[in-house]
Amino acid sequence: MKHQSVLQSIKLASIASLMSVGLIAHAANEPAQSEEILSEETSPSEMRAQLENENVETIEVTGTKPLLYYKRQVELAELDFYDLFNAIADEDKFKVKCRKEARAGSRIKTTVCYPQYVLTRMAQETQNALNSGLPYPNLDDIEFLVENEKQESMKYVEEVVSSNPKLLAKLIEMNEKQALYNSKKEVN
Repeated sequence: MKHQSVLQSIKLASIASLMSVGLIAHAANEPAQSEEILSEETSPSEMRAQLENENVETIEVTGTKPLLYYKRQVELAELDFYDLFNAIADEDKFKVKCRKEARAGSRIKTTVCYPQYVLTRMAQETQNALNSGLPYPNLDDIEFLVENEKQESMKYVEEVVSSNPKLLAKLIEMNEKQALYNSKKEVN
């Protein structure tokens, strides 16, 4: 029994000396402000309070979203608007179809949306060009040919949007995102 108590005393003494060595080594690496924490009179609760009140250096990182993020937000808002418009629209020729297209001489595809009457006219003019040997029509030619339908389409879209609050909200959201994208584009 005496032997166990001696061993226990040695263990406690060695633990105490290791703790004091660890604290002394730690205190040697810390600034002078932390030395008061190591005084023998400091209780653990006082030590905790002092550590919590110690000034800690903070670093703030401010990130920005790339311009492509805002462009994608515009595209998504536009697609949402067209999806809802197509669900509501009665006239098939005014419904909008979106697809990925690459510009001539490029492999990079972008999303483009056309009303059905433009796609129909483009198919007709392309077929005429194939049959007659004339050059293929470009988008500028088609826009000129569908000018009357475009005015009719704008009136129809205006009627549909004004009669449906959800569609109006989608249109406003799309315009806000477009304005935000344009303002970010000007800054860059």
